[in-house]
Amino acid sequence: MSAPRADARRAYRGRLLTPIAGAAGGPAVRFLDDALLVVGEGGRIADVAPFTPGAFAGPVLNLRPAVLMPGLIDAHVHFPQTRIVGSASGALLEWLERSVFPEEARFRDGGYAALVAAEFTRCLLASGTTTCVAFSSSNAAATDLLFHALLRAGLRGIAGLTLMDQNCPEALCVPRDEAMAAARDLVQRWHGAGGGLLEFAITPRFAPTCSRGLMEAAAQLAADHGLLVQTHVAESPAEGEATLREHPWARDYVDVYDRVGLLSGRAVLAHGIHLAPREWDRIAETRAAIAHCPDSNFFLGSGRMRLSEARARGVPVALGSDVGAGRSFDMRRSMSSAFDNALCLGDRLTPAELFVAATQGAADALGLGHVIGSLDPGKEADFLVVRFPEHVAGEEEALNHLIFASDAVAVQRAFVRGKAVYPF
Repeated sequence: MSAPRADARRAYRGRLLTPIAGAAGGPAVRFLDDALLVVGEGGRIADVAPFTPGAFAGPVLNLRPAVLMPGLIDAHVHFPQTRIVGSASGALLEWLERSVFPEEARFRDGGYAALVAAEFTRCLLASGTTTCVAFSSSNAAATDLLFHALLRAGLRGIAGLTLMDQNCPEALCVPRDEAMAAARDLVQRWHGAGGGLLEFAITPRFAPTCSRGLMEAAAQLAADHGLLVQTHVAESPAEGEATLREHPWARDYVDVYDRVGLLSGRAVLAHGIHLAPREWDRIAETRAAIAHCPDSNFFLGSGRMRLSEARARGVPVALGSDVGAGRSFDMRRSMSSAFDNALCLGDRLTPAELFVAATQGAADALGLGHVIGSLDPGKEADFLVVRFPEHVAGEEEALNHLIFASDAVAVQRAFVRGKAVYPF
């Protein structure tokens, strides 16, 4: 008779802050001043409850007064822009020409790409981001290196080869057939890797730099493999004008993506600042999501996304840092910028709404809401241990400090699927 197997569960004691998944009536948050989080086999949450001495048979890691909370989700970030954060070189199209495209051309150098990929993953984890949705460059080898770095870091990552076959520098331009062959190879190697932590995303940069044929082929590959689609839409008026010059067969910007089939599955459209009501309606009908990147929008002067338009139609919204136009990898800054963005439009977001937009709301927008986003039994244990000032007490103070006084709040540890991934 074999000996009984030791209990593989692990328990963490701390204060706890989490969205309430599926809460009726809008975003809601749960705060426990003294909680026990139990992680079971497979890195899933086995139990979350108020702490009771002796309730757990094994050892308990006491982390109080630190707060346990879900890992943050960055729904829109650019890996090859890691080193150009803060490059104030103009509005969107000028910034791309002067800062972004020259930097992204450097990723043809494998040594450089590997170095920045390691920096990229370190920046994410140090900021408390445990899940990212990332653009790579148009270079297949650099994209492969990004996936290797995500795997080594233990991050949950959705990433894609950036597709561009027109209206871009020669160093970044990849013809349709070559780009799609590379994308298919990357799908085979990386989609579902890391035990499912990694996914490949179809990633047209945006409509002006993509031919219709490239977008149609990309949409077909997404449909064949059930891949998430990520791209940009309506970030600036000049971008919208360029889109319709290149694609005069479409009635508006969203119609470009709609007609080529890119809105038929899991689609995440970044920005959505300058959308007409018909475009918002169509986004809602296709169940696409918006990645709201307010810090980037302020930095480039692109405008202000009206969250009320999405809310009125039930369009899922996730927050994105949009590094490198975004000035920080820290999603707490994105939450704070979203608050400011709304105020500029005469609206006001609650701290709970902002917190949910970077956790459960983002997970829902990405189709991962049943897996991550909150600290609920059965979900995978992607969570942070965060140090707050000792005087912070209760849900309201914790949320206010997390979002608006983040300099006083430090990420001490990060876990993905129950495995410690930070500190390094």
